[in-house]
Amino acid sequence: MTTVLVIGATGRQGGAVADLLLQHGHDVVAYVRSPESPPARALSAAGVRLAVGDLGDPVALADAAHGVDAVFGLSVPFGTGGKDEEVAQGRLLVDAAAEAHLVYSSVRGADRMVESDIDHADSKQHVEAYLRRQQGRATVLGPVYFMENVLNTGFSRLNDGILANPLSPGKPLDQVTVRDIASLAVHAIEHPERFVGERIDVVSDRVTGEEAARILSDVLGREIPYQQLPLHQVRQWAGDEIADMFQRFEDNTDFVDVDALHAAHPEVAWHRYADWARAVDWDRVLSSRASGR
Repeated sequence: MTTVLVIGATGRQGGAVADLLLQHGHDVVAYVRSPESPPARALSAAGVRLAVGDLGDPVALADAAHGVDAVFGLSVPFGTGGKDEEVAQGRLLVDAAAEAHLVYSSVRGADRMVESDIDHADSKQHVEAYLRRQQGRATVLGPVYFMENVLNTGFSRLNDGILANPLSPGKPLDQVTVRDIASLAVHAIEHPERFVGERIDVVSDRVTGEEAARILSDVLGREIPYQQLPLHQVRQWAGDEIADMFQRFEDNTDFVDVDALHAAHPEVAWHRYADWARAVDWDRVLSSRASGR
């Protein structure tokens, strides 16, 4: 049994990691801001030990990481402090995990120090650069666009009977589900001799908007047409950073070799988009007007 500190365990990604670690019989410690929050209470009820603090508190982070075998961590974008705040969080996380095996969830391409002017991506470049300088025992995962983003029905407009997205209908987009990130992260924690020093971009499937709409139509049992959102509307609703991100996706021609990745890590029960969609509780998702990621 391995003792693992999970950062972000009350969110989708960290929650998936904590859940799978429990299924595998590991001792899980969740770093939470409020032990009284419903997600934290649920973790505790499931057998997770709670450590209290925030990502900007070096003392609390160090105390939580003391004596653990591994740390699954991520930094949080879109905070009030912007890019600088996320970089600071990431550096504190790296420092706190200095004596453990750190599995850091970053973003695809953040090992390249080429500024993209998209803050939530550039911040992770700086965190990864800091991690490399520390030369600790680490594994870096680079997720792409999350399949779970479509569950934000305020943006995807699934409650309106359509699938909305800023990309052209036939534009391919590499996507990942948190289930596959969790599976690879837990396998890395269980096999540090293989994964320490590795950096892996993580992709579950590549689909276009039209393909995603057809899959969702089949799963939901009714036609879900695809509708391209004008980028200027996205800029108004979600801000420049999100609009610029989708423009990069539209222009992108550099895709991950999905088949080679999956062949290299057969231990992960990879989910194609249809596999993921069939496992979603759509009644619950669609009962809310705007469910978040």
